[in-house]
Amino acid sequence: MDLAVLRNFISIVESGNVTSASEKIHIAQPTLSKQLRQLENYYDAKLVLTERGSRQIILTDAGRLLYEKAKYICSLDDAALEEIRSSEHGASGTLRLSVANSRSKPLVERVLNEFSKAYPDVNFMIFESSFIEQRQQLLNGIGEIGLLSTPPDKNSDIEELFRTDEYFAAVFNSHSKWLEEPSRKGILLNQLKDIPISVSSGYYEEFRQCCAQAGFTPRLRSINTTRNTTLHWASADMAVTVVPLSEGEDLEENLIVKKILDADAEIYKSVVKVKGRPLSLLALKFLEFYNEYGYAKRLCNIQSLYEESKKR
Repeated sequence: MDLAVLRNFISIVESGNVTSASEKIHIAQPTLSKQLRQLENYYDAKLVLTERGSRQIILTDAGRLLYEKAKYICSLDDAALEEIRSSEHGASGTLRLSVANSRSKPLVERVLNEFSKAYPDVNFMIFESSFIEQRQQLLNGIGEIGLLSTPPDKNSDIEELFRTDEYFAAVFNSHSKWLEEPSRKGILLNQLKDIPISVSSGYYEEFRQCCAQAGFTPRLRSINTTRNTTLHWASADMAVTVVPLSEGEDLEENLIVKKILDADAEIYKSVVKVKGRPLSLLALKFLEFYNEYGYAKRLCNIQSLYEESKKR
């Protein structure tokens, strides 16, 4: 099967219809329609449906499966091209990362900033999304390495490579009406008992359990899907924000961070890949760098990952 046909199929799916795809990739509509029929004949399955009165396509089960596999196949072709260029010209190309919404800022500031100094010819594609979307991005080959805020299930198809322990922190506006003893670095859960709290939805349950162990129910002002929005509540001094942080992680200057000393919760972020899927040489260089700079506890054998990559 011609990869160009698979790439055009991806464009049709992502554009919503043949007409829009034709305009986007500058290929005549009859040609795209013919290619779609060729794919259906090749796989002996109906791939798309069209609603009556609408030009929008709907993927069949077979169409969804082909779309996911086509994304992965084309990503392998892209990765091969990047690796060939990298081997010819040193470390170069595009590193594709699937990153939890709350992790992009520290990733750029603490990791990619230094990595770029060591490998100035490398550029990045960073896909920010929720855990469910991240898993799909990794399986489809859209992202090669993932940085998760939600630990992967031990029985899942995602393999944990590195882990960074985190702690719950209470974040105050520097002029907050709820801020007592600004110079103290720590705080106890009971000191948050009657204060409106903003927390990310991904960590609400862990925080609620910590509060229950301390004998109270938190006064929740807002539960948010992203850490940025969660922190906005502290910046506006409308609540105290509770977020997980790793050692040495900084926030904006107008915020004061206090570690919650008695919050007994196992929280951490993970660097992951798809189990059994070899990594590109560029991704392996990134993992070597990540390991050498001591950003996290290593759970993988990097030499084994190199051996695995040779089987591609």
